[in-house]
Amino acid sequence: MKYMIRREPQRLQLSVPALRVFLALLVSLSFVSRASAETFEQVSALRALEKRVKSVVAGCKPAFVFIKGDQGGGYSSGSGFCISPDGYVLTNDHVIAGARSVVAYMTGGRYFKTVVVGRDPGGDVALLKLEGKGKFPFLRLGDSQAVRPGQRVLALGDPFLTGSENVFVPGAPANFEPAVSMGIVSAVHRYSETYNDAIQVDLAVNRGNSGGPLITLDGKVVGINGKIETRFALGINTGVGYAVPSNQISRFMKHLEVAEGGAVLHGKIEGLEVGERADEKSGLPVVGVRQGSPAAASGFKAGDLLERLGGLPVRTRSRYKGILGTYPAGDTVAAEVLREGEKLTLKAVLVAGGKAHLGLLPRAIESDVAGVGVGSVVRSSPAQRAGIKAGDIVTMFDGQPISSTTELKRVMNQRRPGDTVVLKLLRAGENLELKVTLGGK
Repeated sequence: MKYMIRREPQRLQLSVPALRVFLALLVSLSFVSRASAETFEQVSALRALEKRVKSVVAGCKPAFVFIKGDQGGGYSSGSGFCISPDGYVLTNDHVIAGARSVVAYMTGGRYFKTVVVGRDPGGDVALLKLEGKGKFPFLRLGDSQAVRPGQRVLALGDPFLTGSENVFVPGAPANFEPAVSMGIVSAVHRYSETYNDAIQVDLAVNRGNSGGPLITLDGKVVGINGKIETRFALGINTGVGYAVPSNQISRFMKHLEVAEGGAVLHGKIEGLEVGERADEKSGLPVVGVRQGSPAAASGFKAGDLLERLGGLPVRTRSRYKGILGTYPAGDTVAAEVLREGEKLTLKAVLVAGGKAHLGLLPRAIESDVAGVGVGSVVRSSPAQRAGIKAGDIVTMFDGQPISSTTELKRVMNQRRPGDTVVLKLLRAGENLELKVTLGGK
């Protein structure tokens, strides 16, 4: 008799501790696999971003220019960029203000004399023209209204003149290569003195960057870098920089192109007085409309609530001033008001109002020289932009001798905002001649 021996399959038996270890290992392997995939995706994204940045920088660098202005005994420096194939260049007004002549160096070192076509001292923008033939590489202005906080942006510039003058290595030749920095848009619609509707950025912007382009990753210029907040008056970036928005620049271009070297003026709704809003839901109250003024002709009435200006909401008086500051005199802006429960759209014609403004405070002088001493110069004023300094003595105003503050006021009252005048000064025994474009107040 044969016996069949049945073998029971052997089963793997794990103790409870071993089972826990096994399960933990499986879980950890799944995490490692997932982490590896995420790391790979992150690295791929960073490489794609790096590739994009390199491509944009390479495409924009040829249109960048280094600006040098002869100030007579010194020079001003900054950045700029071509905006047309025939050599029109944008930069900051404070870079070329007071310069006797301006030279622009292209990336690589090729240089051209320039002509100042038009200036916008109130918006800190200047339009130059290269005196050269041929087609120039250029950048296009984008839509600054589409810019959002958190958006990545690039800046091209010449910080501390490291591209045009190697100040850290005396005697070293300049390579005329712009520096690039990257950051994000911190905020939009910032109001900061002459920067009425600025784009605030956190990227590195320092002295020498003024006039350079603020560029999106699409390669479009959405602003001109020109102002930074500093600490202890050191002039070093602290992470708060401001750029003039491209849409504001676009509005002024047609005026700059025909300015013949003079200045264009910003507009205002003459005769309109607004107050602060009573609550978050209401607009700015119109508290006064001067009879016979442009505001009255546009249809404004006391008691109106101004809700939108140029299509943008108006929540504060500074925002009201900021929006107006982006329009040139002569333009028309749409104003949406609420009047007795009814919404109306008014067309306001902007004018350059106010008296001519120079921006210097006179002082008594103890000298045999006839003139008016400059005690101090108002920050961001026409006098400061032209290069007038405390201690100067004004001897002539547009060909008229000046021997007292009374005479200075008299000739100023004969001028209008936007007029360009020639001042003769005495500075430390040296005679100077400066052109000043008068502002308004």
